[in-house]
Amino acid sequence: MLVFTLDVGSRTQDFMLFDSKENPRNFVRAILPSPTVILGRKIRRLAEEGRDVFLTGYTMGGGEVSQAVKEAVRKVNVYATERAALTINDDLEKVKKIGVKITESGKGEKVVLKDVFLESYEKFLESFSLQLPETIAIAVQDHGYSPKLSNRVFRFQKVEELLKKNGTIYSLIFDERSVPEYFNRMKSVVESVKDYGKNTGRDFKVYVADTSFAAVAGCMLAANNFPALLINFGNSHTVGAVVDKSGEVYSIFEHHTRILMNADFHEFLKRFVEGEITNEDVLEQGGHGAFVKEVVDVREILATGPNAKLFGFKEVAPLGDVMTVGNAGLVKMLSENEDLAGI
Repeated sequence: MLVFTLDVGSRTQDFMLFDSKENPRNFVRAILPSPTVILGRKIRRLAEEGRDVFLTGYTMGGGEVSQAVKEAVRKVNVYATERAALTINDDLEKVKKIGVKITESGKGEKVVLKDVFLESYEKFLESFSLQLPETIAIAVQDHGYSPKLSNRVFRFQKVEELLKKNGTIYSLIFDERSVPEYFNRMKSVVESVKDYGKNTGRDFKVYVADTSFAAVAGCMLAANNFPALLINFGNSHTVGAVVDKSGEVYSIFEHHTRILMNADFHEFLKRFVEGEITNEDVLEQGGHGAFVKEVVDVREILATGPNAKLFGFKEVAPLGDVMTVGNAGLVKMLSENEDLAGI
């Protein structure tokens, strides 16, 4: 089994080519700047040169792109298609207020927005006599389409709904037909990959998951004693979940790493495990949210991710690399999900 996996974060995009016939230590992989960082640099450069910008393409993660656009509108005209503009904010009136002109035929230098530049990876693989496989698995953080309600609130409402309905971490990966309508970023990922396939004469099988769930599933590969508390300290976000060997999620939280660095994280963790941290607690602190279905005795605590050592934890590295935990999780979710045919 060959699977192209990509975990798209706020600072990096982490690529790993999974090959079931190969030693995991030898998997082809790369840690590269994330698409939002790359495109943010491009927008800033165009604005510095005094050139108008036309954003087109798909809805992607905001981050550096959104910040670069807010800076650029003070120097040049910025145009955007409606779909591209949703990258900046779900409420298009707010996008207009910052100075972006929404149009389907804007002027200026075209900047194509998308989370997955598959053409770049295909060229990369070909340069090493490798082929892009037909199975593509992508992880992105999707806040969900919520123009009127805070996306942090909306996101964890949907997380709670999904976990109450499905229960296990493995059920939270979607094929191209089953992505919920409100996950517009995931749907854009699927569409961009399928469009690339059409343009190159191929029919890719596309699977998408949220980065938080992929990180938890990846960390499970290093756990021996369940229920286990698994924490991924990312560059921007930290997610922690108590899960069982079956993948059942008893509780989960998602916070901003920078906020946790300035807090008593170990006290926060103690209260979370004891079921004392609520969704409102995390929201008030500036994080994304929390969901506690059941309080259980935690038998093991494991941490991974690029910032684990900053919090005093010993890192675990499933498949040999803390930066590709989410990639490993994507493969684990695929292999454990019986509803996804063809894997």
